[in-house]
Amino acid sequence: MLTQCTRMLDRLGAVLSKIFNLIGGIALVLLIPSFAWLVYGRYVLNSTPTWVEQVSLLLMVFITFPVAAAGVRANNHLAVTYVRDSMPPQVSAVLAIISYIGMAVFGYFMAESGLMLARFSWTKIIPIIHISDGWRFIPMIICGIGMVFFSIVHILRILCGWQKISQSTFYSDDLLDEDAN
Repeated sequence: MLTQCTRMLDRLGAVLSKIFNLIGGIALVLLIPSFAWLVYGRYVLNSTPTWVEQVSLLLMVFITFPVAAAGVRANNHLAVTYVRDSMPPQVSAVLAIISYIGMAVFGYFMAESGLMLARFSWTKIIPIIHISDGWRFIPMIICGIGMVFFSIVHILRILCGWQKISQSTFYSDDLLDEDAN
Protein backbone atom coordinates (compact mmCIF):
# COMPACT_ATOMS: atom_id res chain seq x y z
CA MET A 1 0.00 0.00 0.00
CA LEU A 2 2.77 2.43 0.95
CA THR A 3 4.68 1.49 -2.20
CA GLN A 4 1.68 2.25 -4.43
CA CYS A 5 1.10 5.57 -2.67
CA THR A 6 4.78 6.43 -3.07
CA ARG A 7 4.67 5.60 -6.78
CA MET A 8 1.62 7.81 -7.21
CA LEU A 9 3.31 10.67 -5.33
CA ASP A 10 6.46 10.17 -7.41
CA ARG A 11 4.44 10.43 -10.63
CA LEU A 12 2.77 13.58 -9.27
CA GLY A 13 6.24 14.86 -8.42
CA ALA A 14 7.39 14.26 -12.00
CA VAL A 15 4.49 16.38 -13.28
CA LEU A 16 5.16 19.12 -10.71
CA SER A 17 8.85 19.10 -11.58
CA LYS A 18 8.03 19.58 -15.25
CA ILE A 19 5.69 22.45 -14.37
CA PHE A 20 8.37 24.08 -12.19
CA ASN A 21 10.93 23.74 -14.98
CA LEU A 22 8.39 25.13 -17.45
CA ILE A 23 7.80 28.17 -15.23
CA GLY A 24 11.55 28.76 -15.03
CA GLY A 25 11.96 28.22 -18.76
CA ILE A 26 9.18 30.64 -19.68
CA ALA A 27 10.62 33.25 -17.32
CA LEU A 28 14.06 32.77 -18.91
CA VAL A 29 12.61 33.09 -22.40
CA LEU A 30 10.88 36.33 -21.32
CA LEU A 31 14.06 37.65 -19.72
CA ILE A 32 16.10 37.43 -22.91
CA PRO A 33 13.96 39.73 -25.10
CA SER A 34 13.52 42.19 -22.24
CA PHE A 35 17.30 42.61 -22.04
CA ALA A 36 17.48 42.79 -25.83
CA TRP A 37 14.96 45.63 -25.68
CA LEU A 38 17.06 47.29 -22.96
CA VAL A 39 20.15 47.21 -25.17
CA TYR A 40 18.21 48.35 -28.24
CA GLY A 41 16.54 51.16 -26.33
CA ARG A 42 19.74 52.34 -24.70
CA TYR A 43 22.08 52.23 -27.67
CA VAL A 44 19.83 52.61 -30.71
CA LEU A 45 16.93 54.71 -29.49
CA ASN A 46 19.03 56.55 -26.89
CA SER A 47 16.15 56.09 -24.45
CA THR A 48 16.70 53.46 -21.74
CA PRO A 49 13.52 51.54 -20.90
CA THR A 50 13.28 51.80 -17.12
CA TRP A 51 10.83 48.93 -16.66
CA VAL A 52 13.38 46.29 -17.67
CA GLU A 53 15.20 46.32 -14.32
CA GLN A 54 12.07 45.63 -12.28
CA VAL A 55 10.76 43.02 -14.73
CA SER A 56 14.13 41.26 -14.81
CA LEU A 57 14.31 41.13 -11.00
CA LEU A 58 10.84 39.60 -10.92
CA LEU A 59 11.68 37.12 -13.67
CA MET A 60 14.88 36.07 -11.89
CA VAL A 61 12.95 34.81 -8.86
CA PHE A 62 10.57 32.97 -11.20
CA ILE A 63 13.60 31.32 -12.79
CA THR A 64 15.55 30.52 -9.64
CA PHE A 65 13.06 29.25 -7.07
CA PRO A 66 10.85 26.82 -9.03
CA VAL A 67 13.84 25.30 -10.81
CA ALA A 68 15.61 24.89 -7.45
CA ALA A 69 12.61 22.93 -6.15
CA ALA A 70 12.68 20.74 -9.26
CA GLY A 71 16.39 20.20 -8.56
CA VAL A 72 15.51 18.63 -5.22
CA ARG A 73 13.36 16.07 -7.01
CA ALA A 74 16.04 15.36 -9.61
CA ASN A 75 18.77 15.18 -6.94
CA ASN A 76 20.93 17.67 -8.79
CA HIS A 77 21.15 20.09 -5.89
CA LEU A 78 24.42 20.92 -4.19
CA ALA A 79 25.45 18.01 -2.01
CA VAL A 80 28.66 16.65 -0.55
CA THR A 81 28.19 12.89 -0.43
CA TYR A 82 31.71 11.64 0.20
CA VAL A 83 31.00 10.51 3.77
CA ARG A 84 27.61 9.04 2.84
CA ASP A 85 29.03 7.18 -0.15
CA SER A 86 31.82 5.64 1.92
CA MET A 87 29.36 4.00 4.34
CA PRO A 88 27.50 0.69 4.03
CA PRO A 89 24.24 0.98 2.06
CA GLN A 90 21.90 0.98 5.08
CA VAL A 91 23.91 3.71 6.83
CA SER A 92 24.06 5.70 3.60
CA ALA A 93 20.28 5.44 3.26
CA VAL A 94 19.77 6.65 6.83
CA LEU A 95 22.09 9.59 6.17
CA ALA A 96 20.13 10.35 3.00
CA ILE A 97 16.89 10.31 5.03
CA ILE A 98 18.43 12.72 7.54
CA SER A 99 19.50 15.00 4.71
CA TYR A 100 15.99 14.93 3.18
CA ILE A 101 14.48 15.72 6.56
CA GLY A 102 16.80 18.73 6.77
CA MET A 103 15.74 19.85 3.28
CA ALA A 104 12.08 19.42 4.17
CA VAL A 105 12.49 21.53 7.31
CA PHE A 106 14.34 24.19 5.31
CA GLY A 107 11.61 24.10 2.65
CA TYR A 108 8.90 24.48 5.28
CA PHE A 109 10.52 27.57 6.75
CA MET A 110 11.14 28.94 3.26
CA ALA A 111 7.46 28.56 2.38
CA GLU A 112 6.32 29.99 5.70
CA SER A 113 8.66 32.97 5.45
CA GLY A 114 7.71 33.56 1.82
CA LEU A 115 4.04 33.57 2.79
CA MET A 116 4.68 36.10 5.56
CA LEU A 117 6.69 38.31 3.19
CA ALA A 118 4.03 38.06 0.47
CA ARG A 119 1.29 39.02 2.92
CA PHE A 120 3.35 41.91 4.26
CA SER A 121 4.20 43.32 0.85
CA TRP A 122 1.04 42.51 -1.11
CA THR A 123 -0.37 46.03 -0.74
CA LYS A 124 2.88 47.62 -1.92
CA ILE A 125 3.17 48.29 -5.64
CA ILE A 126 6.39 47.82 -7.62
CA PRO A 127 7.14 51.18 -9.22
CA ILE A 128 7.18 51.42 -13.00
CA ILE A 129 5.49 48.04 -13.67
CA HIS A 130 2.56 48.65 -11.28
CA ILE A 131 2.02 45.16 -9.86
CA SER A 132 2.01 43.96 -6.28
CA ASP A 133 5.40 43.53 -4.62
CA GLY A 134 4.03 40.29 -3.14
CA TRP A 135 4.61 38.58 -6.51
CA ARG A 136 8.32 38.56 -5.71
CA PHE A 137 7.69 36.04 -2.92
CA ILE A 138 5.26 33.66 -4.65
CA PRO A 139 8.14 31.63 -6.20
CA MET A 140 9.72 31.36 -2.74
CA ILE A 141 6.51 29.80 -1.43
CA ILE A 142 6.31 27.44 -4.41
CA CYS A 143 9.93 26.40 -3.92
CA GLY A 144 9.46 25.74 -0.21
CA ILE A 145 6.36 23.62 -0.75
CA GLY A 146 8.10 21.78 -3.58
CA MET A 147 11.16 21.08 -1.43
CA VAL A 148 8.98 19.64 1.35
CA PHE A 149 6.97 17.50 -1.08
CA PHE A 150 9.96 16.18 -3.02
CA SER A 151 11.92 15.46 0.18
CA ILE A 152 9.01 13.47 1.63
CA VAL A 153 8.72 11.49 -1.61
CA HIS A 154 12.46 10.71 -1.50
CA ILE A 155 12.15 9.53 2.11
CA LEU A 156 9.18 7.31 1.21
CA ARG A 157 11.09 5.87 -1.76
CA ILE A 158 14.00 4.97 0.52
CA LEU A 159 11.69 3.35 3.06
CA CYS A 160 9.83 1.39 0.36
CA GLY A 161 13.11 0.29 -1.21
CA TRP A 162 14.78 -0.72 2.05
CA GLN A 163 14.97 -4.39 1.06
CA LYS A 164 16.62 -3.49 -2.25
CA ILE A 165 19.06 -1.22 -0.37
CA SER A 166 19.89 -4.01 2.10
CA GLN A 167 20.79 -6.38 -0.72
CA SER A 168 22.95 -3.85 -2.55
CA THR A 169 26.68 -3.32 -2.16
CA PHE A 170 26.32 0.47 -2.20
CA TYR A 171 23.57 3.07 -1.85
CA SER A 172 22.49 5.31 -4.71
CA ASP A 173 19.26 7.17 -5.36
CA ASP A 174 19.25 5.51 -8.80
CA LEU A 175 18.95 2.17 -7.01
CA LEU A 176 15.37 3.10 -6.11
CA ASP A 177 14.21 3.78 -9.66
CA GLU A 178 11.52 1.47 -11.03
CA ASP A 179 13.64 0.24 -13.90
CA ALA A 180 16.84 -0.30 -11.88
CA ASN A 181 18.10 -3.88 -11.86
